[in-house]
Amino acid sequence: MSAVRRREPRRTRLLPATPACLAVVAAVALGTWLQFGERQALDSTYGAGSTAPDRVDVDASIQCVDAAGREPVLRVLATPRGDLAEAGGPSPTEDLTLQTSTSTRGDLPTP
Repeated sequence: MSAVRRREPRRTRLLPATPACLAVVAAVALGTWLQFGERQALDSTYGAGSTAPDRVDVDASIQCVDAAGREPVLRVLATPRGDLAEAGGPSPTEDLTLQTSTSTRGDLPTP
């Protein structure tokens, strides 16, 4: 007589791994969402000054920060408006001087 062996069903290891995979996916999604929210909050624009027709608009953006030297590198764009600008162009009609802190480079003359 031959004995028929009953086969035991194999237990899969998929079931215990599923919560761990879901936790990893949730952590990545949460981190991405927080990073996106932080970037949106830090990319802010602030306005100050006058809206007079004859003025110079100064836009400054931080390019990078030297943490060791505690200095930011800025890109500054000065745009004259009204009577301070050439007709049809972005050039000023008079010499401009951008004042900076004396510890770095001093004032920046713009002919």
